Amino acid sequence: MSSSRFTSTLHQRDARTQLFDGYDASRTSSPSLGNSSNGTPSGFRTATPNTRGQYSDAVMSGLESQNDNEMEGLTARVKLLKDITVRIGEEVRESTKFMGNLENGFDTTRLRLKGTYNRMMRMAERSGVTWRAWAAFFFVVMLIFFWVWKF
Repeated sequence: MSSSRFTSTLHQRDARTQLFDGYDASRTSSPSLGNSSNGTPSGFRTATPNTRGQYSDAVMSGLESQNDNEMEGLTARVKLLKDITVRIGEEVRESTKFMGNLENGFDTTRLRLKGTYNRMMRMAERSGVTWRAWAAFFFVVMLIFFWVWKF
């Protein structure tokens, strides 16, 4: 940084202000930003250099405090986003665990039903009655239950 535009010895301010060279605040004033009558957002102090292009220490201090306030706000938002992402991650892990348990439960139920069906088929073969006769018997029993329940 060959030439210093400020009376301050903090060199990092040069790079920050170079970002806003040629910035005209009056062109971008918007009612939604809470602008005051002079075209600057409310709560912010205007920073105008003197005739030699230097800023006073009070202005630089004010700008630094505004910068610190904005950084605190951004830090709080980043922390909030981090908390939300951590909660989303926890929810995904819990959902994955729940789905795994649910899948295991369905597999267990499928195996039990298959075993019950196989035992029922063996019983039907041993009794000499076909599976159609057993299906008709269960249909009649269900019809009776339905009749009693409805009427």
